Amino acid sequence: MRGSRIKVVHLSSAHGADDSRIFWKECLSLAQAGYDVCFVVPGDRPCRRENVEIVTVRRRSGRLARMLLSTAAVVGAGLRCRGDVYHFHDPELIPWGLALRLLGKRVVYDAHEDVPRDLLFKRWVPLVLRWPLSRLIAGVEWIADRTLSGIVAATPTIARRFPASGAALVQNYARLAEFPALDASKRPHGRTVAYVGGVTPERGAVEMVDAMARVERYPDARLVVAGEIWPDWLVGKLAGSAGWRRVDYRGRQDRAGVHAILAQADVGLALFHPVQSYVESQPIKLFEYMAAGLPVIAADFPGFRKIVEANGCGLCVPPLDTAAIAAAIEWVFEHPGLAQEMGRRGRELVQRTYNWEREAESLLRLYDRVLADAPARRLVTGGDTGVR
Repeated sequence: MRGSRIKVVHLSSAHGADDSRIFWKECLSLAQAGYDVCFVVPGDRPCRRENVEIVTVRRRSGRLARMLLSTAAVVGAGLRCRGDVYHFHDPELIPWGLALRLLGKRVVYDAHEDVPRDLLFKRWVPLVLRWPLSRLIAGVEWIADRTLSGIVAATPTIARRFPASGAALVQNYARLAEFPALDASKRPHGRTVAYVGGVTPERGAVEMVDAMARVERYPDARLVVAGEIWPDWLVGKLAGSAGWRRVDYRGRQDRAGVHAILAQADVGLALFHPVQSYVESQPIKLFEYMAAGLPVIAADFPGFRKIVEANGCGLCVPPLDTAAIAAAIEWVFEHPGLAQEMGRRGRELVQRTYNWEREAESLLRLYDRVLADAPARRLVTGGDTGVR
């Protein structure tokens, strides 16, 4: 079997044990390929699930405690797992990844986001520190690019940041195995709008709720929201909106909860603010709505238009325009036949192209390359070593 007797240890200090990309996609795909997979993560209790060993460390509250203490705990627990390959998922773990490399370990960095650019827009970072921190992280990633055994990039934009390593592009598409074919004619058609994911200002939380108050022709329409609201002040702002009375807030959901919500919905929302990191993003919610056979109302970004409108599987609207969002929701309700056809085209597109099953092969090829490499490689200060 491909990964027989090879121990892979995934490390994360910032994600959860139920993480869609790390556990349900990468860990499961590696386990199914024959690797012995361990996932070390902050959590409540260790367990073995889907043939993956989950090792937990103490949860830490606060960003600083997570970056300083959780990272050390995760790496320490990972070393006790005695892995052949260490695969980490958070930028704060890069220094630990370099240290593991110095110890002669095979180490893979999974870049989920364009961190140097994202830091320029993080509200929690003081404005005066954003540019210096962005440059610092860019420098650390430059070293990682030329030192680690392999780099995984979640989008083409991120992959371009790692030219020396020839980063493996492993895009965060939907798992077809999670979304069996649904008969759209049997949906309840209760005029339900769905949003699944982090509930933040930049992801359009305020605009989605405000738009529901403008869906006047359908007073029975409701918005089902699944995800954690952050920051804390947003809870009060949303609750004070006129549209909140039409929101069914479910909180954070496991995968089964997400599937149940999408199976009952009529349309899915992906209304990110026009921040550069989102304009070029590939949000998993977009592909999961499509996999579930839902038409999509997405932000009017070039990349989203190329997927959604060019393939006739939804509508794109200005994400800050609540009137336009409301009008798009009403259009879906007014044209159930056309909306159903949009959902069908979206699902077919995921089946052909935007599915994890295809991306998993890129991940497995990277592991083939990493395992063919010598276990140790010295740190370099410039140039491409030519060793992957």
